[in-house]
Amino acid sequence: MAEIEIPHGEGKKGEKQIGIVIAIIAVLMSIVSALGHNAANDMIVDEVKSSNAFSWYQSKRLREHANETEIRRIEIELAGNPTPAQGDALRRFSAELAKKNAEYAGEGEKIQTEAKHLAREAQLSGARNEGFDHSEILLQVAVVLCSLTLLTESRVFIRIGIAVAVAGIAVGALAFVHKAPPAPEDHAAPAASAAAR
Repeated sequence: MAEIEIPHGEGKKGEKQIGIVIAIIAVLMSIVSALGHNAANDMIVDEVKSSNAFSWYQSKRLREHANETEIRRIEIELAGNPTPAQGDALRRFSAELAKKNAEYAGEGEKIQTEAKHLAREAQLSGARNEGFDHSEILLQVAVVLCSLTLLTESRVFIRIGIAVAVAGIAVGALAFVHKAPPAPEDHAAPAASAAAR
């Protein structure tokens, strides 16, 4: 049986090094892509949670408003001429509603704080996702430029490709360490909620 020789491509000088550079950039690109997908998923989850929390806050405010209306109705009835038993029952019911409203107000503040926190987290994840997208695009361009070195035998493309890859890595690193902006102070919110009552 005749032996089959497998050609060992010598390749041109430096092709292996260029191939290794392209492989490293491709690995970095896949890492950045995965980080971008995770950031996008985090953004969606946080936006949904924030929206749900704001809805829950609104339902608490509606209950509080309904109780306030009922307390005012009770005050009007008490201003009339109820029997002593009716007056006692109305006062007890009014006190229960006022106690419930105090609970709603406390819960509402916590819910609103959490909703705002989740909204900031969604914003942060969105900014990170955008940064990772830009990084991935730069790394893709770097792979193409480095590949052109193999086709054209011009070393200028590998140099430009490495420079673009470094820029892509820098953009990805900035996206990775991006921090959420500090929570804004909400001085207008208590006044607005007091006015709504």
